[in-house]
Amino acid sequence: MDNAAHLKVIEDLLARPVPGEVAGRENAKEAQGYQLVDLATGELDAVVAAVRSRFGPARTVALDGFTDPSLRRLPGPPLADILADRAVEMYGWSVGQRWLGVGLFKGVGGTGPFLTAVAAPAPASRTGAAAPSSAAELAALTGWQGPRRPVDWESAERKLGLRLPGDYRLLVETFGAGTFDDNFDLCAPGSRYLDLDLITADPTEFLGSAPSSRPAIKLLRWAMTSAEHSFCWLVEDPDPDEWPVFASRDNGEPWKRFDCSSTEFVHRMLTDPQHPYSLARHFEFHWFTPAEQAEGAW
Repeated sequence: MDNAAHLKVIEDLLARPVPGEVAGRENAKEAQGYQLVDLATGELDAVVAAVRSRFGPARTVALDGFTDPSLRRLPGPPLADILADRAVEMYGWSVGQRWLGVGLFKGVGGTGPFLTAVAAPAPASRTGAAAPSSAAELAALTGWQGPRRPVDWESAERKLGLRLPGDYRLLVETFGAGTFDDNFDLCAPGSRYLDLDLITADPTEFLGSAPSSRPAIKLLRWAMTSAEHSFCWLVEDPDPDEWPVFASRDNGEPWKRFDCSSTEFVHRMLTDPQHPYSLARHFEFHWFTPAEQAEGAW
């Protein structure tokens, strides 16, 4: 099955009546408020890319078997419970009256996983699977009340030869270079601590190790951890607000892709105990320390 065929199956799935509006349902899955279709053969990355081109950016809702608990805020069926223990890797969109998930899903009895599309009622109040996080939410979460950190973005982007994501610009203007929970280090253009200067980070350092069938890719690191994890943007789209986050340890472990903004990625690290890079499992409260105040500054 090629990507065009996958999209046709998914569009047919989305065209079905919302399960809650169907009378006399016979399908047990539909009776619980969700529907599944098998996408047969295909590569997950290619199918997700095709769906993304049709419906826009996706949100990572399950990775390595861990499901985003914020899905419990969705109306309709208990989607987090539906995906729990069955979704191995899944990405989500909101399309009209539907929440759409595409990914690897275990069958009954733990068989598979299989390339699967899942549809369920979508939130009525917004177009995304869940509200994106903002710099203001991170400031409230960490109790940060520092002064605004102005940046010469025109100069920074000229030196990089790239436009930078809008949410990242607001994140840096809110916090500046520094560390969350003394573990997660945020880079900023022009930081006097060279390890945290986004401009001096060499994107070619990471070339060739990220999963991609394309002959040339570019990764730009914007954050790191004390455990030698690197967090980069995959510079794959002319619109920087569409860049996904790629994460890996510097020891060469496989890269993980997160289709979300930098700010949302940080927020989920701090609040989601199931996140692969969670700090919520270690700290009940969260804080931010600017680089100039950190002990043993970079």
